[in-house]
Amino acid sequence: MTGLRACVVASAVCCALGASGWADAFNEYGGSFRAFATPPKGSGSFGVAGAALPDGRLVMVTGNSVFLESAPGSAQFAPVARLDASRTGGSTDPSFLSVSPDGSRIAVGAGFGKPVAVFATGALGTPDDPTDLTAGSVADYFAVGHYDAAWYDNRRLAITGGDLGSPAFVSLLDTESDPDSPVNDLVITGIAGASAGVAFDSAGRLYTSNGYADGSGSDTGSIRVFGPADWMAGADFETAGLLVGDVLSGSSMRFDRDGNLLVGGGDFGVFDAGYLGVIHADAIGEVLAGLGPIDTGDPSDLKRLDPRGDGFGYFGSAYNPLTGELYVTDGETWYATIPVPASVALLAVAGVRAARRRRHA
Repeated sequence: MTGLRACVVASAVCCALGASGWADAFNEYGGSFRAFATPPKGSGSFGVAGAALPDGRLVMVTGNSVFLESAPGSAQFAPVARLDASRTGGSTDPSFLSVSPDGSRIAVGAGFGKPVAVFATGALGTPDDPTDLTAGSVADYFAVGHYDAAWYDNRRLAITGGDLGSPAFVSLLDTESDPDSPVNDLVITGIAGASAGVAFDSAGRLYTSNGYADGSGSDTGSIRVFGPADWMAGADFETAGLLVGDVLSGSSMRFDRDGNLLVGGGDFGVFDAGYLGVIHADAIGEVLAGLGPIDTGDPSDLKRLDPRGDGFGYFGSAYNPLTGELYVTDGETWYATIPVPASVALLAVAGVRAARRRRHA
């Protein structure tokens, strides 16, 4: 790698990572797993959705109830809120739960044909004394299609969606707009298939994927990244942005605090399945520098985590910024894996990465 190219890559990597430093956690994930049970599936739900609060506790939703962990890592959950049954049809089949960047707000996708609920974290009650998240007074319920979502800031929520047989899209919901007439502008259009996950990096770039290709464009699991100026103006998925790579189905996406991208799902057409993918932050940096998509066959670009060990899991993910735990989600069982404290010097990491940059030599 030439000195100029190395500088370009280093600059892009630093921009992708923000202030958190190099992604040492990538090398440690999967060394051990802590399996724990979530709250049992509620009536009407096929699963459980959850995320971490700033204090490290997990908040989860299933059925029509919101649960809170008693302490970080305790895996002891109690109900603290009830969603408005008149808006959820009596229950949810949660597609996502997302906590705003400052931790003050929670968004819950109640499932197909149901609304997105948004409420203040402070509205949660005490264990076993749940608050009623009544529409209009305690919570807002937006009748917008959804699959996955990620907060862009503490007000705007990016949502993936799309009707069966139509191109999928990403919209940006203003959660302070009128729930009866929501501002929910399209920002990514023309995804040739199904909706998938969505995530933002520290620079506000939007990442999303084709969740199930319809044969007219990109492949299942094609992940693309769009700069803020592009997605804010409205971008076509198939013709704009940069290809990160084809990984699983991109059905869930999260960034850890080191800038590694967690990717879930599965593409059973080519049997790219049975693991949670972790894309190294500096491999993403190289994509952003214009050096091409990741090498999915290179374990230093893409790490595969399979806590079940059978190769047949269809995993999602969550992340705890306080504890550094990555959660491999598998129905009502979650597997937590945490990195050893970073001890590798930046220069050593950079040297290892530069030495193996075969495809860009």
